[in-house]
Amino acid sequence: MYKSVSVLPGKTADAVPAVRLEATLRSYFALLYLAVFTMIGLFWPFTGADSPAVMTYLLLSTAGYASLYTLAPLALTALTMRIVRPGAARPGWRTALVYAVAHAGSTLILLCLYADYRLYGLYEYHFNGFVWNLLTTPGGIAALGATDTTLATVVLQVSLLALGTALTLWLLHRFPSKTRLLPRRAMMASTGLALLALLSTEAVHAYSSHTCQEDFLQAAEAIPFRLHTRATTFFNRMGIKRAAQSGLRIAGGEVNYSAKDLQADPLPAYPNIVMLVGESFRWDLLDPEITPNLWKLSQSSLRFERHYSGGNRTRMGLFSMFYGLYAPYWYSFERQRIAPALMEFIRAKNYRLALHTSQSFDYPELRHTLFSGIPEQHLQELKSGEPWRRDSQNITDLIARMGEGDRRQPFFGFMFFESTHAPYSFPEDATIRPDYQKDLNYVKMNPRENARQIHARYINAAHHIDREVGRLIDHLERSGMMRNTIVMFTGDHGEEFMEKGHWGHGHGRTFPEEQIRVPLVLHLPGRAPAVVTQRTTHLQIAPTLLAELGVRQDPRSYSSADTLFAPSADYFVVGEYDYVGIMDDRYKISFPYTTSDFFRYTIQDAQDGPVPREAKERILAQYQNRIEEVVRESRRFVN
Repeated sequence: MYKSVSVLPGKTADAVPAVRLEATLRSYFALLYLAVFTMIGLFWPFTGADSPAVMTYLLLSTAGYASLYTLAPLALTALTMRIVRPGAARPGWRTALVYAVAHAGSTLILLCLYADYRLYGLYEYHFNGFVWNLLTTPGGIAALGATDTTLATVVLQVSLLALGTALTLWLLHRFPSKTRLLPRRAMMASTGLALLALLSTEAVHAYSSHTCQEDFLQAAEAIPFRLHTRATTFFNRMGIKRAAQSGLRIAGGEVNYSAKDLQADPLPAYPNIVMLVGESFRWDLLDPEITPNLWKLSQSSLRFERHYSGGNRTRMGLFSMFYGLYAPYWYSFERQRIAPALMEFIRAKNYRLALHTSQSFDYPELRHTLFSGIPEQHLQELKSGEPWRRDSQNITDLIARMGEGDRRQPFFGFMFFESTHAPYSFPEDATIRPDYQKDLNYVKMNPRENARQIHARYINAAHHIDREVGRLIDHLERSGMMRNTIVMFTGDHGEEFMEKGHWGHGHGRTFPEEQIRVPLVLHLPGRAPAVVTQRTTHLQIAPTLLAELGVRQDPRSYSSADTLFAPSADYFVVGEYDYVGIMDDRYKISFPYTTSDFFRYTIQDAQDGPVPREAKERILAQYQNRIEEVVRESRRFVN
């Protein structure tokens, strides 16, 4: 039926089963290539490619990477065939093993591509260090807040994909007369051309990285698991001038940070402190209807109307709040377990501690940073059950802890609410937006089509948090503690609902207003209520609290900001895992600081709108001193 052929090394066609096996596998991997090509093609709409040259580059790059990803399971299958050498008169276990390896390898490739596509569609980044950290850190996967229906859908889709590849392989084996999709020579020629396309497009990528051809680099970003080829030394030897910026790494290094023994005037009695933080709690949730208890508190407190987080991720938001430092410091401080000056001072004054979260102290790594060195008996993390129930239980327990211990010692309480993290959890009796999305299935959801309903879920979740805050405030007032308690409420960062084209938070190189602007309500005993309209930032919270505790040392000696009552700075700084942003009333300029991506500046106006490309160099020249100042400040406390 077949000629003597050898698709995979080490095989002869002296037995019909061997010929049939090779023909089946050749056809199977040809179909796999088409499937991989199609899946990479799903990323094309994200590139914004509009010129023939860039489209051609994208097409060739897709063809090349489809070949590369197909070769991985193909090579593994070939190695298996060389080892077990199926070719007996009857297929037996050796043939079954070869088929199993081909099926497992191809299914894994398709699953990785599909998962990356879903991830990129929601958050605009591929599998990266952050995703790996999320998957490997205890509590990371739980922090996603995936619903039971999401998990069920994932299991179903994985099962269907595995079943589909198995069925395809079985049909190709079962009906051999229909398996010769490609002659051997045509298949090898096609593979060679695809690999040549890969080499060519990687050369284009290397040249574009060297000369800053952003159209090609932008298109390349959409390719999953790409190589990021560079050839700086080669192009320099060729005399091709480097137009792109040099990579800038300002994260890492040994910490040189004095958090202890701050100069302070002793107080006759130290105030209690209660810090309340809502996950993904953006500024416009502070509203008489949505959060009536917080709104009531704000009427007798300081309300900061233009307040910003230090980042659009939980780590950077909380880090900036407790340390008053820029995002690049996170990595060194977390690795070396350096506690913030605020918590060192509070512990030195023998505060009773009650630190609560409805998420985890391991993800994000608050045990290693904010609360480094604090005994476990002071930490309560509720990680199972519906988030709204965890929030309610934590508030009940926090209220109980306020009455424990020596009441002559001041009390420090921290609560991190989880309800406003996707999937936005709340009890039915907290519903004030009845048209909410009933089930937030991450796999099936379409944020563009359902943004209003998803936002309604978020509002209901915020209303539930407000009720829990109200319970806590009621206790403080009834117990008389309010007279000597600093109460703060804010969000770790914001949340976007497609206002700027994104859902959620933490999207790549940009820092949209909805993702970084948060409420800040600060009740300071003895201070008159006021509405503060100047721009403020999380970095100013720790210096402000320390000043209220009698610290007279210059805040710049242990942070990168002044207090909330200092004159507004000319600019402020935000960050995420790989990018840092500098923002003022005119522009937002961001750039990578971990060398995880090729270096380039992204510039938007203050309203997150695009800036004409021809204006970019002029703006960068105007802001160069400011950029250099931020880079220096990001290295001041590390060697």
